Amino acid sequence: MTVQGQHSSGLTSLTPEGRAAHVWTPGQELAAKLLFGGLGCMIAVVFTHPVDVIKTRLQLQGEAIATTTITSVVLPSSSTSVLAATHTLHPTAASSPTAGGAVMRAATTPATTVTATQTTQTLRLIPLLRQILRTEGPRVFVAGLAPAVLRESIYSTIRLGSYDYFKGIYSGMGATGLRGGEETTTLVKLMSGLTSGMIGSAIANPTDLIKVRLQAFWPSGKPRYASIADACRSVYIEEGIPGLYRGVVPTAARAMVVTASQLASYDTTKHWLLKLRDSQGQARFHEGYLTHFCASTFAGLVCSISTSPIDTVKVRYMNQQFNAQGKGHLYRSAIDCAIKTVQREGPLALYKGFLMCWLRLGPHTMLSLMIFEKLRSFVGLNPV
Repeated sequence: MTVQGQHSSGLTSLTPEGRAAHVWTPGQELAAKLLFGGLGCMIAVVFTHPVDVIKTRLQLQGEAIATTTITSVVLPSSSTSVLAATHTLHPTAASSPTAGGAVMRAATTPATTVTATQTTQTLRLIPLLRQILRTEGPRVFVAGLAPAVLRESIYSTIRLGSYDYFKGIYSGMGATGLRGGEETTTLVKLMSGLTSGMIGSAIANPTDLIKVRLQAFWPSGKPRYASIADACRSVYIEEGIPGLYRGVVPTAARAMVVTASQLASYDTTKHWLLKLRDSQGQARFHEGYLTHFCASTFAGLVCSISTSPIDTVKVRYMNQQFNAQGKGHLYRSAIDCAIKTVQREGPLALYKGFLMCWLRLGPHTMLSLMIFEKLRSFVGLNPV
């Protein structure tokens, strides 16, 4: 067990014998926390990603499908009559013979109408798993794993690594404060989680977008994109730079709620457990695996309940097709997505895939935070 003391130039880790092990400067401490936070979540996402794929599929069930209708004006070469020809999905050159043998060709500037058609098939977990395995095979469970790991390396590095940094700022102790494991108020914890989650998710949004689209159903039997590079190139060509930031608002909102509820509930629960005493006045819990496991289990449940509706809206909004002008075929905005989802499928549709959401966030929270805490302890940094 290590303890820490203040040094004139930073934070000093002390061995049980009292010998100085290392002097952490504020910059080094922040860098170590960023590294450990990202590493813990990158390891956790590898184990929980298959559950994330199933969760995404459950959330997309019952969603409307966009149908594109192109109406072309057809002009005969020797007649003044007008014929309307309707095509679906892609405009083509239409032709038909007239009574006099003349050929009528479609105009080159068709009018396009996009309508949403409601789907009726909604499968429960086990039938959905059977269908996925039958039609797509086991490989689908690793779909989007590469962008998921890349996302955690950016998003979680920032949100977990900077959590203590923002706690120091919001507690009034400054960016270099809270370096001795001081306790803070619940409001400070919530604000710190909101801020770190928002910044991390906004920066990592392109990787989240690609992950969601790769996890969605592939009607052609092949992934929507061949790789992360292909996805970035395709989105840039079809939608421009703004296309990589589709859904950044619901993504940031979800990340703010996730980080605030997850870290604040973990932080509060852990310190509450450490304060529990038995009839002899002895501590019931000590800093270690059991305490971290109990606190992170509760944090995963709180996080799942609070973020599931936002997560459903984020997934649906990101997965839809966008035209060259940046307009979604199904939803104009995240708010529009939430409203239409409730109107078409009822309020409980926002909690589609909740079980899988909890089965993912629960273990993910436990693994990431326990690894995060262990790495901090290993190098002599104070626990969360």
